[in-house]
Amino acid sequence: MFYEPFHLGPLRIAPYGIMVALGLLAAIVLGGRENQRIKLMTPELFEKVALWTVLWGLIVSRLFYVFTDLDRFMANPGSIIAIWEGGLVFYGGPIGSALYLVYHFVISRHGPKEGTKVATIKEGWTRLLRFFDLGAPMLALAHAFGRLGCLCAGCCFGAVHEGALALHYPEGSPAYAAGMGRYPIPLIESGIELMLFVWLMNLRLKKRFHGQVMLHYVIFYPIARFVLEMFRGDTVRGYVMRLDTPALNQALGLDPSMPVMLTTSQFISLFVITAAIVLIFVGKKAAASGLPPDSDWWTEEAAAEGEDEDEEDGEEEEAADEAEQTPSAKS
Repeated sequence: MFYEPFHLGPLRIAPYGIMVALGLLAAIVLGGRENQRIKLMTPELFEKVALWTVLWGLIVSRLFYVFTDLDRFMANPGSIIAIWEGGLVFYGGPIGSALYLVYHFVISRHGPKEGTKVATIKEGWTRLLRFFDLGAPMLALAHAFGRLGCLCAGCCFGAVHEGALALHYPEGSPAYAAGMGRYPIPLIESGIELMLFVWLMNLRLKKRFHGQVMLHYVIFYPIARFVLEMFRGDTVRGYVMRLDTPALNQALGLDPSMPVMLTTSQFISLFVITAAIVLIFVGKKAAASGLPPDSDWWTEEAAAEGEDEDEEDGEEEEAADEAEQTPSAKS
């Protein structure tokens, strides 16, 4: 792991920031290819929407983290923007991104091309759900890279554990445990996210209703997150309420004095899982009549281009005919 930033000339680079940037870059590139497949919007507009989605996700994710240790950040306000040094709350990312996307697709009703709008809010919701399905696998991929960044930074570490899976952090790291090992929570979560990415990429080709891919992600990831939270060893997460569960702690081989629930992330996970299950049933009802027809703006555009080409060809043919009918001058 590389928890200390290194320098390239005058640049101060943190490995955590590198992994987050690589994850976001991979998500945007693959998301662009998926957009070309489903033709949700023009490539230029997709790049714009993707960048704003990432920006708002990072802002809200960072704000969530700042609130977990508000006194420290208020003592040094400049550190609030030092996102490259680590410090993001995952659930803040999807919340911030979703708020922006609702504004873009539903409130503003932006269409598939820059400067266009869809006719109804219902169509805007449909386009939003299609974008969610496009983005769900990419979110899992970006998060997998992000957790590797957590490993580098020494954050989001596991509880003390000595066994075959124990991960030993170097002295000086935030996760250093006086020579003892810890559960490799960042690595486990990264692996889970990669598996979700592969599964969701396959599911997107067989979905029965718009929003199905995202709903499956927000069911299975929160379940995994709820369980993994029990094995976390960092206290910065915060608790909605501290529940004493000595029997469960003993069964899991964890310190009885360290509550395994209910952390803030576990509380959000329960809420998200419940909402997603309800929406799955709603979506299945909608699936009875099949997927609603997609906008065929791209075929209309292609047809218009074809008509222009036909007109140009016709003009060229007419010019050629006139040239043949005009007698040539002889000297």
